[in-house]
Amino acid sequence: MTTIRFHDALRRAALALRDPRLPADKPVRIIRDIYGRLRFAVDCAAAEFPTEARQVLEAAQSSLSPYATGDDLLFRESFSFPERVFGSTDWHRTIVSLGANEDDESLGEVEVWLLDRQVTGQDWLKPAEEAKGHPHRLVFFGLKGGVGRSTALCMAAWGLARAGKRVLLVDFDLESPGLSGLVLPPEKVAAFGVMDWLVEDAVGQGDSVLPEMVSASPLGESTQGAIRVAAAMGQQEIDYLAKLARAYADVPSPQGPQRLGERLRRMVQALEARENPDVVLIDSRAGLHDLAAAAITGLADTALLFATDSAQTWQGYEQLFAHWQRRPEVVRHVRERLAIVRALTPKSDREAGVKRSQRRAYALFAENLYDAIPPDADESEANYFHPIETDQAAPHFPILVDWDERFQEFDPNLRPEQGGATDAQVEATFGALIQWVLLRIGGDAS
Repeated sequence: MTTIRFHDALRRAALALRDPRLPADKPVRIIRDIYGRLRFAVDCAAAEFPTEARQVLEAAQSSLSPYATGDDLLFRESFSFPERVFGSTDWHRTIVSLGANEDDESLGEVEVWLLDRQVTGQDWLKPAEEAKGHPHRLVFFGLKGGVGRSTALCMAAWGLARAGKRVLLVDFDLESPGLSGLVLPPEKVAAFGVMDWLVEDAVGQGDSVLPEMVSASPLGESTQGAIRVAAAMGQQEIDYLAKLARAYADVPSPQGPQRLGERLRRMVQALEARENPDVVLIDSRAGLHDLAAAAITGLADTALLFATDSAQTWQGYEQLFAHWQRRPEVVRHVRERLAIVRALTPKSDREAGVKRSQRRAYALFAENLYDAIPPDADESEANYFHPIETDQAAPHFPILVDWDERFQEFDPNLRPEQGGATDAQVEATFGALIQWVLLRIGGDAS
């Protein structure tokens, strides 16, 4: 007897939906619970669904054991509030590969409507609405720490402020808070942080901490603009771990439970209304975490993906991109917001290393997020999104940040005579990133 694994179950369920005995006017959907178990659901009354079609699905569902919650199908009368279930925004059009036959020939793909009941990670599939009127938001993200992401964010903030921009920094790295340590002396840290807002918002008091969440960084004092910081942790914090244990919880609202991503969006919008910045830089938590999902998919106008040229990095981004790839609507919302940053670029054999990163980044995007162009397609007549490898404006084309040991234990608040970096040193390492960001937000990059 063949053992059914997690990935086999969805494939088998999707294959059953190809059966010609299923009615075209009553499409069947799939619900997957938090353990990966599947159930077929139809948005109609049981009496309206043909008996033969019902038998087909019941047999298919029974064959999924242990990845089946039962033999019965789900119809409208199966739920107390069917409108909430079938009208949920958590349904996603999902492409399921059916694998290959014994001759290694592809069996093609099936497109299904999937409601995935996940404990975490739902925000990776929640693209931000195309809202108008907010400042450009850039998210700085890396799969792992130690790639210079936070330092690069600080230097980008300095470059923007030097160009006259009012910059708001927001620290989403709640489990490893450190942005304030880079840009704020301890006495300058605001009374409350992002963590305080999350726990106070859960009991309806989020607005009460907003006036004391943001403080000015000395890094912006010598510039024409300003750098304002909303740190993860407030001054003289004593209960951080107790707050962290509660920060990610959904909170009730008249519209139903509100997830982390929705809550963080409200917080950022409230901070923007108070601070009126020209641009917002968000320091995301590293790794494939809900905080990163909320930032990249739910908030970012631009998401800078920091990468070193290691197999581990490319494999990690491959997993994320493949997750998006199976949801076409998500891909179309996300892909043009992304940009690869080649972090810690070595100076030795630099040209060859940069070209290798460019090839790997292009392959990553082309195979997962760019449109597949049929060999006989007329690209001039079709609306394909598939930039060429050498297109420097494309999401895959790496923005270079060079390796420089002086920035590994770097205090951006120190003046050069105190051991800090000179403007020329900052420009040499981070100049390409600063200029790219200025152009991205529509600023003067001259």
